[in-house]
Amino acid sequence: MKQLNQILVLLCFLLPGSLACAQANQELLVKLQHIAEADQKYRGAVIESAAAAHGWSSKEVQEIWAKQTAIDIANLAEVENIISKYGYPGKSLIGEQLKSVAYLVIQHSAQETQEKYLPLLKQAAESGELAKASVALLIDRVKVGRGEAQVYGSQLSEDDAGVKLYPIEEEHKVNERRAQVGLPPLEDYLSHWGIKYKIPTATSNSNPPDLYVEHIAREVEPHAAVELIGGEEKLYQQLKYPAQAQANHIKGKVLVEFVIDAAGNVADAFVVQGLGHGCDEEALRVIKQAKFKNSTGHDHARRMRLPFGE
Repeated sequence: MKQLNQILVLLCFLLPGSLACAQANQELLVKLQHIAEADQKYRGAVIESAAAAHGWSSKEVQEIWAKQTAIDIANLAEVENIISKYGYPGKSLIGEQLKSVAYLVIQHSAQETQEKYLPLLKQAAESGELAKASVALLIDRVKVGRGEAQVYGSQLSEDDAGVKLYPIEEEHKVNERRAQVGLPPLEDYLSHWGIKYKIPTATSNSNPPDLYVEHIAREVEPHAAVELIGGEEKLYQQLKYPAQAQANHIKGKVLVEFVIDAAGNVADAFVVQGLGHGCDEEALRVIKQAKFKNSTGHDHARRMRLPFGE
């Protein structure tokens, strides 16, 4: 069926004036436009306004994210259906204006989904169907989700303490890599958040240490220095699969970011990527009760994925 649809797409490309092709393309355009609008419903000004009023870790912000997460799940189902029929819906199929819609939905999905579709998006970018800059951002997001240094410097962390930059591999070469994919210099990008940044040299970095997120602990200190007491399996056993999630057949993992203080207690926990339907709240409940062995002597930022229905 996918091959048949791809042949039909090719015929529409070669014979764009046919009535059937015009109708099919118009339906797809309308669907992607609706997906694009839903993707941004609670993002941007909505969430920023709530965070400014109540704080990023507040109940109000978490409730807004839960609504957006439910939309994201529905959007992903639509996008996956489109991809199964046509392949990536890029520039030649739906035009310049909407070529990034499917990419945005995938970018706002769980780590597993991002990694699943990253090869497809890379291929789309190489063939001119999607901007290389878009794929660069997804590469960074995937790497940060793995706990690795990012490549292009696109990923930032924003909380009540302000905006911080996730670590970058070979940071002195970051602007070279950004230019190759059509991204502006990193100092220009960060200036939008009021961050004064200077590209490091190969041997020194004059930027303040607190500009960076302490996220990649294994590169800074031994992993064993911060250890979950009881282990992850015991933590997962404390999760209760919410009835609403069961009824809607919601499965996946909730990505939670939090701080482990010097005493090993969890603070400032919030959902980075959720599932909605009660899963986000349950993940926060369990992670807030977790205890860690922290022999570093200072606060330690950590991300963890908690599974539901798997």
